[in-house]
Amino acid sequence: MVAVQLSAAVADVVRSLLADRGWSGRQLARETGINQASVARKLREDSPFDLDDLHAIAQALSVDLTDLISAATRLLG
Repeated sequence: MVAVQLSAAVADVVRSLLADRGWSGRQLARETGINQASVARKLREDSPFDLDDLHAIAQALSVDLTDLISAATRLLG
């Protein structure tokens, strides 16, 4: 259950970072090299982001991976 909640929180943080930058899921896919359909599934919370995804996303968005994960953890309370 906690893993599902953390996965949803990570998706929330990624969606927020995309919104802050005015990026679409399509642009995120281009910048990270992650398949566009895969990005869409992960942003809809149909499948979880893996660490390789998160590393690529953090690099593309110029954020520290630990900050991204910490932000998701804070959402859980």
